Amino acid sequence: MGDTAEVEQEAGAGDAVSIHKVPAQRWWIIAGIVVAFAVSFQQITQPDYNTNRRATPDEWLWVVVPAVAMLGYGAWRVWRSRIETGPAGLRVVRAVDAEDVPWERLARIEVRPTPNRAGTVISARLVDQRVVRLGTVPGRRPRHRARAEAFVAALEADRARFAHRGRVAES
Repeated sequence: MGDTAEVEQEAGAGDAVSIHKVPAQRWWIIAGIVVAFAVSFQQITQPDYNTNRRATPDEWLWVVVPAVAMLGYGAWRVWRSRIETGPAGLRVVRAVDAEDVPWERLARIEVRPTPNRAGTVISARLVDQRVVRLGTVPGRRPRHRARAEAFVAALEADRARFAHRGRVAES
């Protein structure tokens, strides 16, 4: 799949909603979930330091099975995170919540480096100077910043498309 996957969906009354996925961010989060589980599971299966006895599966299975289900659900929610653009504005769907940003309240979309310069943050600046974080593209190389800027260009193109239709007052 590409860096900025766009899928057109019908939203009723002939208006299409574009779905954008932040490049590479989802994979890093899911990889972190898998690594955290692997390290935790490795600690469960280590022998006891005092008695040198390993725990049997019936002692830890009741903890691991619900944890795997919860982690799977969390990874699925992370996989479904996206940014939707439509006539009403941006809809930021995160793993835990969703936030709507009308086009009228959106001043601009910014690309800036993370505080430790290890990635690029994509955020929406609202007219009241509030910042809504849209996502982070990890990586220090220029190609990573180019991915973030291409993502912002796609969002700005959608903003211009909906403003051009006369549905949104240009700011």
